[in-house]
Amino acid sequence: MHKIKNIKYFLLDMDGTIYLDTTLIDGTMDFLNELEKQNKRAIYITNNSSKAVAQYIEKLQSLNIETTEDDFCTSANALVHNLKKEKEGAKIFLLGTPSLENYIVESGFELVKDYYTEEDKRPDYVVMGFDTTLTYEKLRIACDYINDGVAYVATHPDMVCPVGVGRSIPDAGAFMELIAAATGRRPSMIAGKPNPLIIEMVMEKENCSKDEIAVIGDRLNTDVLCAINAGVMSICVLTGETTKELLETSDVKPDYVFDSIKDVYEIIKE
Repeated sequence: MHKIKNIKYFLLDMDGTIYLDTTLIDGTMDFLNELEKQNKRAIYITNNSSKAVAQYIEKLQSLNIETTEDDFCTSANALVHNLKKEKEGAKIFLLGTPSLENYIVESGFELVKDYYTEEDKRPDYVVMGFDTTLTYEKLRIACDYINDGVAYVATHPDMVCPVGVGRSIPDAGAFMELIAAATGRRPSMIAGKPNPLIIEMVMEKENCSKDEIAVIGDRLNTDVLCAINAGVMSICVLTGETTKELLETSDVKPDYVFDSIKDVYEIIKE
């Protein structure tokens, strides 16, 4: 367990890891306070691209957790980071919420809203996000561009998004299945977990090494697999999606498994 004590950057999934809906998971505040006491960092990572970072700041503030924009890295951040490297200021047809639209524009990209045959008006990318404002018209235009051969990328692969105990709604991955059925194409790049891009961004930004990072999350195929793909420590907590039964049957094996984040606090506390 001394390896956990030596971690300096804890990358935390949120829903199912530090809170459930509107309830803070026991031990979360003790864990965060201990990190601050030891001059260590908590960085919040999420695949949900439907919300702006400002909305997550408000969410955590409602749970008495104070954060800034520097404390977050989302799948939308990872996507923009990657697209900027490929083509700064590209034209994008976006399947996304108004908050994601704003972030794309603020990041220097141009949004295309309709279908055009003129080459100078057409998008460089079709981008699939978690679009809770999705319309049939958006889907039709996206499929037209994808069938035309326009590059197609996505923020994250989650099939569903939990919205309460025992309830979930279709997420970006489910929309991708629809588009695959209609066009025969899937995204050439999916920026969010389990793609290690989010972790690589944190390493670049914080100038830290792999052995200084641990990911704590409740999902094997996103949180834990992302850590494995990045070559950093993976910690699975059983307060969200993953159960002991699922752990036994899954091919994805975390480095450590704990009942909750409270157990991690017990290990790192001085």
